[in-house]
Amino acid sequence: MPEAPDLEVIKTFLNGRVQRQQISSARVLKPTVLRSPAGDFSNDIQGRTLNLVHRRGKFLLVELSGDRWLAINPMLTGALQYCESKARVYKKTCFVLSLAEGWELRYLDDRQMGKVYYVNQAQLAEVPLLNEQGPDVLEGITFEECRPSAIMGHIGG
Repeated sequence: MPEAPDLEVIKTFLNGRVQRQQISSARVLKPTVLRSPAGDFSNDIQGRTLNLVHRRGKFLLVELSGDRWLAINPMLTGALQYCESKARVYKKTCFVLSLAEGWELRYLDDRQMGKVYYVNQAQLAEVPLLNEQGPDVLEGITFEECRPSAIMGHIGG
């Protein structure tokens, strides 16, 4: 299960790779994980640009152009894969977003426990569990405070 620090790393990785890339097409292979109140996912997402990836608790929020969002709750087995389009598509792949220059962003979920919501800004409030989280576990903590020497200083002092 990805925890908040894992999702923070994924967020940073994706922001360095997919930001400002346009989605040329989308294929849904396992529709059970996808909820799409903003419209027909495959048709509506095509042509949109990936603006920025955010993390809120155990959700990744992918901001798209034109007031669209992907709210990803990977639960126990969900994962994102950024790869070349010629890379093998695994059986656990739920959907594929084709990007520029032969790259793809894929959502994989072996047990299909996670959920991905394709919504507009107003519909974010309706995403189950997204707004029911407590204070963020990483809020107010700096990288320096997580270093072993800083932790040992607090234990010994």
